[in-house]
This record gives sequence, structure tokens and C-alpha cells, in this order.
Amino acid sequence: MKTSKGLLGAALSALALVWFAEAGHAAAGDECVKVLGYEWSGEKQSMDPADMHSGDDAYHTFAVYNRLVDIDDNFNVLPELATEWKVSDDGLTWTFKLREGVKFHSGKDFTSADVVYSFQRLLDEKTGSGAKAVLEFLDPKGIKAVDKYTVSFTTPKPVVELPVLITNKFTNIVPDGAKKEDLRLKEDGTGPFMQEQFVPNNPVRILRKNPNYWNKGQPKSECIRITVAQEPVAAVSAIKAGQVDLMLNVDPSVIPSLKDDPSVQLLETSASNSMTVSMWVDTKPFDDVRVREALKAVVDRQAMVNTVLLGFGQVGADNPVPVGAPASYTKEAPKQDYELAKKLLAEAGYKDGLKFDLYTAEGVPGMVRMAQVYAEMAKPAGIDINVVVTPPDSFWDDVWLKKPIVTSAWSMRPPGEGLAVAYTQNAKWKETHWERPDYDALLLKANTTVDTAERTKLFQQVGELLAKEGGLILPMFVHQVLALRKGCEGYTPRAQNFNLNFEDLSCK
Repeated sequence: MKTSKGLLGAALSALALVWFAEAGHAAAGDECVKVLGYEWSGEKQSMDPADMHSGDDAYHTFAVYNRLVDIDDNFNVLPELATEWKVSDDGLTWTFKLREGVKFHSGKDFTSADVVYSFQRLLDEKTGSGAKAVLEFLDPKGIKAVDKYTVSFTTPKPVVELPVLITNKFTNIVPDGAKKEDLRLKEDGTGPFMQEQFVPNNPVRILRKNPNYWNKGQPKSECIRITVAQEPVAAVSAIKAGQVDLMLNVDPSVIPSLKDDPSVQLLETSASNSMTVSMWVDTKPFDDVRVREALKAVVDRQAMVNTVLLGFGQVGADNPVPVGAPASYTKEAPKQDYELAKKLLAEAGYKDGLKFDLYTAEGVPGMVRMAQVYAEMAKPAGIDINVVVTPPDSFWDDVWLKKPIVTSAWSMRPPGEGLAVAYTQNAKWKETHWERPDYDALLLKANTTVDTAERTKLFQQVGELLAKEGGLILPMFVHQVLALRKGCEGYTPRAQNFNLNFEDLSCK
């Protein structure tokens, strides 16, 4: 889908931050706390939580909606619209007690019927949500309203981590009967902020404080204004000039320019985004597992972290589970091995080397640099990579999922979700065309295994299968760096970068 270059150009160059000011007028929402994002959904922008296309949609979705439960960076479950939960002795039924006295922004009372509808809607193929692939363990008929403020989830097999797995980015609760065509343009959530200004593909979103928010004393701010800039220098200039209060992701290349600025505080997460090179396993030359293995063998992962992220990250092992985590199949990332890469390429029929285009864009900070560094690392093995840099505003629409090898990035997720979101047969975003029934079966078994040690072993097996045979090169996880203007407080960044929490954010 093509995007409107006029409006979008303003947003991506951060001109949306100053366009009215330059004309001598007050900018729309100038009195609000100003949040600057880095991803862009363009014409696909939506207020429907089932229909999130990029992190851009999360900027407003998580401000206007709530989920049943929340999780922290260690995947511990926290109350949100549910206040308590328990599982039956047989492990098949999870029961959640709901918060009473909560109202949707339309004035409707929140009840168990809304929870049932929200989850059944996500599981309906007609909805077309990316949630379906990561909620495979749920049976829509097993989601029931026990009473007005109690809901239960009964699954065919025990799902020990069900409360964690239902905290994916799509599971914000909408009212019973809400329609996709309505929700896309007009939200109806229970969250701390309410929609005031939102038009898809428009550079400015304004959200106003919900005066009836169930969490008394929140939010701290009267309103927030959200804009996007994908050009690092423009973004830094905006926060230095006081045109931005919170910058959600600082490109590693410009961190030094903010590090010693007394007007800015830098915040750092633990392992957050993964950055990837993803190839179609059903398309030459990547359909040969030996080629895929060779392309993984040329990466010096620590050098990639040091060069691309300036050390603000950690190495990966070609699957979405960070190295060293309990569910990781390895405690040490693969080492660079040029001789192995050359040997594998020769065996695959490419003894004279390999040449291809790698498509990238600054879809997230550092992605282009990663592609360029990767191309340099591949040269000694006889791999000639032509890095094709495309416009960031159209990358996710016109390039990603449409070219056989691209750079990409994914937010941190628990193993049961991270290993599913792009790699199961039912995944909405199959960026590697990986379709393995044995992989899906093993992952489902892991997600429905009660014993913790056995479940961890199964996750390790799933991760190893993807890492060794899949089309995913995942060299590093980003420690996301955010910038907060002096005079602002109350913002705690999450490793799950879509899980935004503006409730306590305030600025003088």
C-alpha cells in the first residue's frame, strides 16, 4: 500500500514537531506531553488493537486500552483488568476475577462479556489478527463468562503459562460487539487516555486524559501528543530544542550526542528488540540449508553489537530467545567461522561464491547499519551482498514480506510467543516462509507441558530447530535507549517495546 508522501514526509523528518511553530502559530497539542516514536504504519494506522501493524500502532493503542493482565520484564504477571486468577487442579481451566466499576470510554460498563468477545474475536480468522498464531492453545468455545465479573479459559491441554501468553500486543480488551470498521478510526477502551485527534497517516495524534480512569490518580498528564521521526539527527534536534519530552528510541549512532547533555536523561532497557536478517527458505539460493548455515557462520556477533549498537545490546543465537535465558538452547552464541562458510557454500554448489541483494531501511534505529556491517562480514567467505536501502516510510508495506531476504526487528516476547509469532504455519507474518508441522507440534507441546523443567527443554529444542535449519539470522538483541527531557518524570521503559505505559509520565 502506498503512503501519502506529503503528510508522511512531514512526520518522518520531524517537521510535524515544528510545522505550526514555524508559521507563528501554536502547534496542535502544544500543551501536551510530547512523545516521539520511530516506527510508522502510514495508511494502515489503526485504533483497533487486533489490527496492529507496527510499533507505531502501539503508541496510541496502549494508551487508550487495557489488557486482562500485564507482565514485567521478567514475564511476571501483574493485575490490570483482572485482579486475581487461579487454575483448576487438572490445569485445564484458568479463572480470572475482573475489576468492578470500570467503564469504557463510551460509558459502557466493563464486564466478562467484553473479555469473552475480545478473545473470541482475535481467534476468528475473519478478524485477520496476528494474534491467532500466538493463541493457538486457546479454544474459542472454552472462553466463557462465569458471571458478570468472572471469566474462564478452558483449554484442550494444560497451559501453565496461559496468563503470560495472553499478554501479547493484540489482547487489549474491546467492548462486546465492537466492529473492526468502527474501531479502526475510533477507539473504545478502558485505558488512561481517550482519543481526541487521530486520522490514519496523519503525523500528529492527540490523546486526552480519561477523567473516569479506574486507577485513581492516573494518568499524571492531561494529554499526550504523539509524532514520529525516523531520521536520527532530526529526532535528536527535536528533543534538544525542547520540542519533544520523551523519545522512545534513540538511534545508537546519535547516543553520544545526548550522553552528556544535562537537559536529557537517557533510559536503557534490558534485551528488547531483536534485529534480524530473514530469508525465504523456499527460494533459491536460500532453500538450501547449507547456504543458510553459511550465511549464519560469517557473523561476528559481538562485533555486530559493538559496531551497530555501540555496545547497547547483547548477542543472539538465531532464535528469539536471548542467549543464557533458561529457554535458550545454547549458553554461548555461535562463533564466526569463514572456513565452515566456504565449505558449506562449495557443497551447495557455490564454490565461486554467492551474490544477492539484501533489502533494508531505517524501519527501526540501526537496521541499515546492521545490513551494511553484515555485508562487510560476509565478503571474506566469498559472499557478495548488495545492500539495497529503501525509504523507511514504505519499507514495512512495500518491501518486508515481499523480498526474499530483508532485515527486520521484533519486540521481546516470552518463548512460547516469540517462537510462534513469525514461524508457525498459521503465523500472519511468515517472513522466512518457514512451514514445518514438526516445529509447530513441538512448540504446542512445549506450551502445554506442565512440568517446568520439561517445558524448558522443549523450548530449547524448538529454538535449536529454528536456529539450525530456519531462515532466521538473529545476531543481536537491542538494549533500547530512550531519552527523557529534563523536567519530565515517571516513565519506566519496558523490554517489550510495544508495552507502553504513559500513566505516570508527567512534565513541568
